[in-house]
This record gives sequence, C-alpha cells and structure tokens, in this order.
Amino acid sequence: MGQQASVVLGDDVHGVVVGEDLALIDLGADAYLCLPNGACGVEPGGLSVRRLHGPTAAAIEAAGLGGGNGSAPFRPPPALPMRTVIHDAPSRVSPRQVLRGLCAVSDVRRALRGTGLRPILAVAPGPGGAVSPERVTREARAFWRLSPWLPIEGECLVRSAVLMSYLRRAGLSADWVFGVRLWPFSAHCWVQVGDVCLNDDIERLAAYTPIYCR
Repeated sequence: MGQQASVVLGDDVHGVVVGEDLALIDLGADAYLCLPNGACGVEPGGLSVRRLHGPTAAAIEAAGLGGGNGSAPFRPPPALPMRTVIHDAPSRVSPRQVLRGLCAVSDVRRALRGTGLRPILAVAPGPGGAVSPERVTREARAFWRLSPWLPIEGECLVRSAVLMSYLRRAGLSADWVFGVRLWPFSAHCWVQVGDVCLNDDIERLAAYTPIYCR
C-alpha cells in the first residue's frame, strides 16, 4: 500500500481544527477559508496545523494553499486569555503616552494604504521588543484609557494594530492573536501577553479558536 499523500501549508497560510472542520487564514490574500470535515487530514497532537494528509491535502493543493517546505518558523498561537486589563485602566496618562498613541495611529494609517494584511502586521514589534508582563500590562492600561480620545477608525484589526504599534514605540512586545469561529463564520483579533488580554473582554473571546499569532 502506497504512502499517503501529504502537503505542507504555504508560508502565508495557517490553519486550525475547529470541531471536525479545518479553518484557514491566508495572510497574503487577506482571506479566511473553511474546509468542512478537513480535520480528518490533520496530524494528531494539537489544534494548530502545518502538514495535511489524504483528501484534505489534495483539497489544499487544488486551492493553491500548499507549497511550504516545512522550514519556515512555526509558532502556534497561545491559548485564550483568562484575564483582561480593560476594566482597571489608570485615571491619568502621561504626555509621553499621549504622543506615543498619536504616533501609533499615524503608523497604522500609513499601513492601511498598502494591500492585504502584511503591511498592517508590519507595525507590530519585532523580535527585539521586551516581553515584560508587568510593563506591557501597565502600558496597555494607559492605552485603553487613552484610546477613546485617539482618532481611530475601524474595528478589531485597526484597534489591535494601533496597540501593537504603541507597544513597539515603548520598546515592548505582546502577542497579536487572530481567531475564528464557524457556523456562522466570524473572525476577530486581539492583543495578549501570557494569559492576559490587553484590549478586549475575555467573555467575547470565548467563542473563538486562535488560528494565527504575530
């Protein structure tokens, strides 16, 4: 009996098992997809997906979503957060934090002139950002207090991008997590450090399965 065919997702494509189905995000095309019953082609051992087998692999290849060689860094998204900072924001923010917030808005507005998700994701901190939970949560609280006064237009993607740019300008980093739910389909994103969400209610996030982390 021949070896079962397999395929590795393209470097811009990330997948996650949701029940019996396979959800995918294509960062290059800025698109989400769902393969019903696609979980049958996933290697056991976790929800996050890189290599697929059998009919699921054939469907991925036919859709042009394969082609990875398995050498690209793969970072599974973190578990859903258990706490949030948005209900304990400080009463005041400093002038430096106000300026940082305005500069972050400008960063994201420039990124939105590009095409797809890649220019927006690029506003996030690079690998050199410090991940100090205490410092990150302190700055996130200040950002949450400041954000109603910032000229931000858009939903979760834009607001999370502004927060990530704000943290980058503070020399900090955090996880920018994208999640999906199926039937009916919905996508959402948020920022977290460890098990703490920095810009959303955890009750809202409970319906989503993390699919990608920047």
